[in-house]
Amino acid sequence: MDGFSKGKRGLPRISPTVVSILMILFTAFIAGGGIYDLLDNPPSLYPVGTRWVAVHPYQGEQTINESIVSMTLTLFMVGGLIVSYKSAKVSNDSKRANTMLIIGISLILMGLAGSHYLLILKRTIGR
Repeated sequence: MDGFSKGKRGLPRISPTVVSILMILFTAFIAGGGIYDLLDNPPSLYPVGTRWVAVHPYQGEQTINESIVSMTLTLFMVGGLIVSYKSAKVSNDSKRANTMLIIGISLILMGLAGSHYLLILKRTIGR
């Protein structure tokens, strides 16, 4: 099964799982600054003095690398929420449920800590 089935009038119907995954990816793209990347075409590295950095020193701009990292961290947080939610559905194996919950919370914390660190880099790199 490829996620598609025939609906009324022979048109393909997309499964809810495929729609959910596409919506999560689209949301991460928007939250990570994908529209800005498409419209402004920012560089991947930015010169600061005699060195090159991947984090743009100004708050209102970003590099492609920042966008990719931001999108990845957003996906970590969403993935952590999904794994934590799925851990509540496992009722017969408490060890597996606890492991899934720990993995989910770890992913959420990695995403939050990474996003916070990216903001700290943004504040200090231009000084």
